[in-house]
Amino acid sequence: MASTYTINSGVEKITNGEQAGTWGTTTNNNLDIIDRAINGVGAIPLSGTTHDLTTTDGTLSDGGYKVLVFTGALGGNNTVTISPNDQDKVYLVKNATTDSGSSGPYSVIITQGSGANATVTNGEIAWVFADGAGSGAVVTKQDISTTSGDFSVGDDLSLTSDAAVLKFGADGDVTITHVHDTGILINAARELRFRDGDLKILSSADGQLDIGADTELELTAPTVDLNGNLDVSGTSTLTGNVTLGGQLIMPDVTSTKILVADGTSYQEVAVSGDVTIANTGAVTIAADAVETAMIGDGQVTTAKLAGSVAVIGMSIKLAGASFGNTASVNVSGVTDNGTGDYTIAVDTDFANANFAVQATTGDDDGTNRNLGELTVHAQAAGTVQIRSHRPSSSENSARSAFDPDTVYVTCNAQ
Repeated sequence: MASTYTINSGVEKITNGEQAGTWGTTTNNNLDIIDRAINGVGAIPLSGTTHDLTTTDGTLSDGGYKVLVFTGALGGNNTVTISPNDQDKVYLVKNATTDSGSSGPYSVIITQGSGANATVTNGEIAWVFADGAGSGAVVTKQDISTTSGDFSVGDDLSLTSDAAVLKFGADGDVTITHVHDTGILINAARELRFRDGDLKILSSADGQLDIGADTELELTAPTVDLNGNLDVSGTSTLTGNVTLGGQLIMPDVTSTKILVADGTSYQEVAVSGDVTIANTGAVTIAADAVETAMIGDGQVTTAKLAGSVAVIGMSIKLAGASFGNTASVNVSGVTDNGTGDYTIAVDTDFANANFAVQATTGDDDGTNRNLGELTVHAQAAGTVQIRSHRPSSSENSARSAFDPDTVYVTCNAQ
């Protein structure tokens, strides 16, 4: 009777009375198969997109290794089929393949039948076991959860306990704890610390970072630098000074509005009525808005009057040795050009020569004999020339130059 073989590893079982004189050879081969199944590590080179991993009865084959290290340069995922499909298999698998230059790296997909498959991603190490159920066989992958070196997870990593804890460091001094229905707790003191204070958060898919706090979000730093716009929808309380390098833009930027304190805050108030302020800073007072009662004595001087509204007023003593300016406003001096001819110099010039002049004469002795007729001979922005005439003694139509006792002159712009 011919030999038979074990189902999963293909170890030969010699029938009674068979293989006389060759038992040693068969037994040694069986021991090699068992040794490979227990501790064997095999490098399995892959190419293309498929590979058969076969265990042949009585033969040292690739499917007989305990540890499978898949190598080779791949241009796509490679499906490895465990054959035959009725063998139970347990493998420790490492995907050590490389990218052949396309869009990798790629995964190794291990299958045995039409049931579920196990996908081992590039660089991943995992336990894989097949149930040997024939055409519908299922292959299952178990991630390695504990390692003393680098640990890579190619798929989801689940901590199913409601109080699961991740510990870091030799003494486990840094922990991340899952708090049921709440979130995660970082360290017992709820602190997340970074060396030198460096924390970089890349923008999310919608470009927004949301931070929620029940009471207060505190930033402690010598300078907080915002390189974009700051949008504040609530009330901002600033206890320090605010230095603006640009404009302060209020919600209502209507022209002629100013900020006025109301004892609590600054409110935008429209300036209207008799006084208006333009956005250029110019102040306009409405016509007839200023009354005499509003102006105190000595409050209006020539320095406060613009050239277009310059005013002069004066009294000139012309008779005798006392000739000169006896009382004036906005007059720098008077020049005697000869009998009945006087030039008045304006202290602050008018804008131009188009101003009104009013002039009259006066009499010192009460006889009214020293009154004359005054005319404006010439005027400029800074001067006005006055001439005085009176009838001759025969009271005919002839007029002659004449110095009256006094002259009164006022000028104002139109």
